Amino acid sequence: MNLPATLFTSDWLWLFDLLFAAFIYRALKHADWRQLLDNQSMTNALVGLVIGAFVFWQFNAGIRPGVNFHILGATLFVLMFGWPVAVISLTLVMIASFFRSGADYVALGINGLLMIAVPALFTEWLLRFSQRNLPKNLFFYVLWNGFLCAGFSIVLNVAATCLLLLLLTHYTWSEIQHHYLIAAPIIMLTEAFMTGMLITAFTVFQPESVKNFSDAEYLDGK
Repeated sequence: MNLPATLFTSDWLWLFDLLFAAFIYRALKHADWRQLLDNQSMTNALVGLVIGAFVFWQFNAGIRPGVNFHILGATLFVLMFGWPVAVISLTLVMIASFFRSGADYVALGINGLLMIAVPALFTEWLLRFSQRNLPKNLFFYVLWNGFLCAGFSIVLNVAATCLLLLLLTHYTWSEIQHHYLIAAPIIMLTEAFMTGMLITAFTVFQPESVKNFSDAEYLDGK
């Protein structure tokens, strides 16, 4: 959900900017650019998905300022390219979206933490959990890491956003329920369906472009 800078005080906005800047720095340090650039299929997929994400981020739905939302794509990007590259790529998408809409750049931090950091870190955690504890099976990979993880990441995004709106803005719980939560299930199912569909297509037809997938482990002999 895009949160405008006008909802928060400057102190909070700059604090969120510093936190997000530290997160971006960590992502830059851990990004495996050599693997990405050496894999032409992965590079092409990244370019295509960044363009697609930018387009989808322009389709906002909402009633009041600060309560509009859109598909995030964080789970798909983490599965495809790893969390560091996913975070950097989606940050570029967010900056381009801010530039197009004329939004105040001081709100990049709070939006980046909610729309990128929260779902990306959750996806990375759930991916590691499934790799340790679930069978190496394409069905489990697509259903758990794709469909369900994308849906849960929206739940976390919604929960964190509602908490900030309640604590730091003038919005009341009844206003949030009426103008935001009522439509949250729709965006959750849309995110889950899109992520599940796309990760299925990539793992089946172009598995070499998916960083966190091995056809030898998930497909051979299954």
